[in-house]
Formats: sequence, C-alpha cells, structure tokens
Amino acid sequence: MRLAAFVFAWLALAAALAPPPALAASAVLDAPGAGTAVAAPGPRRVAVGVLVAPPFVARDGQGNFHGVAMDLWRDVALDMGLSWQAVEYDLDGLLAAVQSGAVAAGVSALSITPERESAMDFSQPYYYTGLGIAVAAKDRAPLADTVLRAVFSPRVLFYILSLLGLLLLVGTIVWALEHRRNPGHFRPGHKGLGDGLWWSAVTMTSVGYGDATPKTLAGRAVALVWMFASVALLASFTAGITSSLTVESMGGLVRDAEDLHKVRTGVVRDSSAEEELVAGHVGVLPFASAEEGLRALVGGEIDAFVHDQPLLHYYRHHAFLGKIRVLSAFFDPQLYGFAFPRGSDLRKAVNVAMLRRMEDHDYRIRLFGPYLGRAAAR
Repeated sequence: MRLAAFVFAWLALAAALAPPPALAASAVLDAPGAGTAVAAPGPRRVAVGVLVAPPFVARDGQGNFHGVAMDLWRDVALDMGLSWQAVEYDLDGLLAAVQSGAVAAGVSALSITPERESAMDFSQPYYYTGLGIAVAAKDRAPLADTVLRAVFSPRVLFYILSLLGLLLLVGTIVWALEHRRNPGHFRPGHKGLGDGLWWSAVTMTSVGYGDATPKTLAGRAVALVWMFASVALLASFTAGITSSLTVESMGGLVRDAEDLHKVRTGVVRDSSAEEELVAGHVGVLPFASAEEGLRALVGGEIDAFVHDQPLLHYYRHHAFLGKIRVLSAFFDPQLYGFAFPRGSDLRKAVNVAMLRRMEDHDYRIRLFGPYLGRAAAR
C-alpha cells in the first residue's frame, strides 16, 4: 500500500513537470544554436547572365569566366556572401533575360543608355569610355584613288577656289584701272578681264612677269600691294595644300565619325553603337557579335566597324593583331554598369559593395591593370 502510494506520487510529479509536446518542439526551434540552424535557409544562389566581351568578360581554356566586369562581380558577390552561377547569352538574349527576370543580374560591357534604363535597372557605373572606330590595317585605297581623293577633297578644293577668286578679284581691279590708259596690256571687254587674271597670276608666282604691266599710279599702287601680299598668300596656300594632301594620303577611307556616312559600317546588333549611328542617320550592317563584325572588316565586306573602344583595342592586341587599326578619337561617351531586373533587391547591396571596392586605388589597379593598363585605374 505504501509502495503504491509512492509510485502514484512520483508519476503525478513527473506529469506535472513535463512540458506539452508542442511547447517542447517550440522550445527546440527557438533555442539558440540548434533551432536557428534548422530554420535558416542555405546561402542565396542566383543565376547571373554573362556576355563574352573581352576584356570585360572572357573565357579561359578551362571554360572559366574572367575579365574586368567578371572579376569585379566575383569580388562584390564575395563581399555580399552571394552564391551565383553564370549563364552565357548573346547580347539580345542577355538583355531579354535581365528584363524578364530570368537572371538576377547581367554582367558584361553593358552601356547604360536611356532605352535600357527604361526597361531595367543598372548599378553605379564602374567604367567610362566611348564608341571607337576600327578599320582594316590595310584599308589604304589604291594610289590613283588616293590622289583623286586628295586633289578633290573639300579642303583642297576650298583652297584652290579661294585662290582663283582672289586672283580674279585683283586682276579685275587692275584691269578697271588700266584698260583705258593702257589698252595694249589690258584690252577692253572680256579679253581684258583675262589679261587682268593673267597679270595677277604671274605677279604672284613671279613667272612670266612683264607680259603686262600697269602704267597708272593707282594701278601701280595696287600692283605693289599685291606683290607683297602674294609672298605671304603663296606660302600659306602651299602649306595648306601640302597639309591637306598629306592628311588625305595617310588617312585611308575613314578618318573620323563624319566619314561613316560615306562607307559601309558594321555594328553589333541592338548595341549602343547601332542606336547612336541610326539616330545619326548612318546606314549600318548589324552583326551578331564583335568578332563576326571584325572578321567582315578584315575580309573587306565592310569599311569600318563601330564598337566600344576598349573592346576594339583588346581585339587589336589579341585575336586581330596586325589586322585592324583603331582610330584614336572616340565619340558618344558611355558608362558601363551591371544590369538588374526592375525593382531588384540586389541592386542596392551591389552598389554599396562595389563602391567600397572601387574607392580603393590599389584595388582598381589590380582590377583594371591586367586588362586595360594601369592608366585605366585613375
């Protein structure tokens, strides 16, 4: 009896002290350590669209991506604790994937344009550049074409017509002063105008001088002024013509953006270069990639290829070494950034991490130096 009472009392005490099952489970989840580990999700993993555009995104022999944009993204993701997987696209596919949200971000040499900004979001820019023009290394025209282009260039024609106009003006003035008093040298009528033109020309060049000479005081005064003025004018004219001919003979078919209206110009389809040239009423031939366009340039299918200037310089030193030239000037200044779907929750965090990285000058040297030179880190 006494044993039964003891057992009953012990069971009652145990029942009173034991928590209900639901409360026990809740206590385990809320407990520090084990409960948090069970409830917390694993590291966030996102898909990142990439477009090969050396030196910003390139692929090595093992298939790994690297480059200015790729290395920067990798470091930013590391700082954020973000796990990601690269998915390769062409330009059209990358822009569509970012816009639709199929990828969390787009990484490449992506120009920030009004059209793109209206369809997606961009990070803070990490690089400033512009559009460049590539021409074939041997885009020199045949000698006959070069000579004709030089002689009939607008600048040379301007010099020639200006000189003829000045000779005619001075000759007419002298003829008007001389033809009544000196009809033997300056005949009446239209023939006399020819005499005046001839006189002004031989006076300027000092060749054949004496065929016609003014006799009136006014005529001789004009002649004296013309003699001294001719020395300076002839020197200036000769220098201008020589400079123009030199520029024309060395410049090839394309020297700057103004020449693109006159030649066959290639661009990457749906690129900022295509937008800029079409807006400027330049006829373009679109290609699927920069490599395809540059092969067409080397093959003579087009006369110029317009693309982001640092990419053209990269191709000039690597895949197209000795085959293309990149003109020194660039136009349409551009900013590069990472692309995100509209309203992305990653954009703010990426901006903060990227700005922290980019404010370190040594980091910028490590990032840009191997691909674009130390000067790009400034």
